[in-house]
Parts: sequence; structure tokens; C-alpha cells
Amino acid sequence: MPNDSQPTFTSRSTVVRRFLHPDGRIAAAQAAFVVADDERGLFLWSDIGSATMRRTDLTGTPTRHLPVAQELAMPTMLSPSVRETFKSLLLLPPSAGSAISWSWLADGTFAGWYVNLESPARRWSGGTDSQDRTLDLLVTADRQWFWKDEDDFAAAHPGPEGDEIRAEGERIIKLVAAAEFPFDGSWLDFTCDWGPAPLPACWDVPA
Repeated sequence: MPNDSQPTFTSRSTVVRRFLHPDGRIAAAQAAFVVADDERGLFLWSDIGSATMRRTDLTGTPTRHLPVAQELAMPTMLSPSVRETFKSLLLLPPSAGSAISWSWLADGTFAGWYVNLESPARRWSGGTDSQDRTLDLLVTADRQWFWKDEDDFAAAHPGPEGDEIRAEGERIIKLVAAAEFPFDGSWLDFTCDWGPAPLPACWDVPA
């Protein structure tokens, strides 16, 4: 559970999960429904079609593939998008440097887990804010794991900072290998009929 200085969220409320650039600008925002908020962390549900805002150049071309320094130096804007491929249950564990998603295809087939390495989520009244750390883990349904975006990560986070981020990923890999929570089969039969989440009106206000 969050401490007394942080908000808690009620089941079925709509929140926004935001990623911020180092200068405080929103890099991306994803609408989601709250499933649970307890000692394990914040569980969020994002269905196919849930509202998303992503940073693009002025022609609408996404800029997330660019180095952050290049993206920050060019004119950009936030453009609407939608979640098109997966239904996802997301866990933001308390104070952790990662977020873990269970992902299902549209037909309900479990596709595996996605581990996003990021700064610990900072809660505010409308949702959570984090900074992406570039390096991620893909974990298949049979618990095979793969690093994602290693080359971009090495360029963006050299030295001790990169070592610390990778250590969080290696901690997660140990959980995968041992089939420990959240890779122990928990939540694999979870279903939700709440539909796509809309962005709350406060999605872009400073936290």
C-alpha cells in the first residue's frame, strides 16, 4: 500500500499512467482502470482500444524511437492513439524500478509478460508518473525471457546508472526462473468486461 502522503485508488476508477521526459514533459499517457490497490501494488487494466497519447513530431510521426536528447531538441506534440494489440493487466509494485504486464491477445490467448524497467511510479490524484529506462524484458508464456532494446539502452544509460537499471532486470529474471510471483501462474485466468478506458479529464495536468 502507498504511504499516507500518497493517494490510493478505488476499483473501477479511471486513472492515467504517464511517462515523463527528464524536462517534465509527458512522453506518453495511457488510460487504464484500477483493478486493485493493495500491499502487492497497483493493478491496472488496459483493454484493446484504451485511449493513449504519444509524443510525435509535427507531422504526427511517433518520436519514441529517437534518442531522448534528439527528441527533446525538436518541436513535438502529443497525438492520440489507441491500444490495438493486447489486453493487459499491469502491476506497479511499491517502490519498484519496474512494472509487469500480463498480456492477452484479442481472443483471450495468454501471450506472456512484459517487464518495463522504469523509475518507481510516483502517484498523484489522477494516476502515476514514471520515467522510462529504455531496457525491457519480454517473457513468453512458457517463461523464456529476452532483453529488449539493449543497444538503445547502452547509449542512453552508460556507467553506474545503467548497471543499476540492469540489476533490476536481473532481479526480475530470477523470479522468472524460479516461477515466483508474478510469474507463478497468478492472474492468468483474469478477465474483465469493462471495455476500453477513456482518458480522465485531468490526464495532462502537472502532478
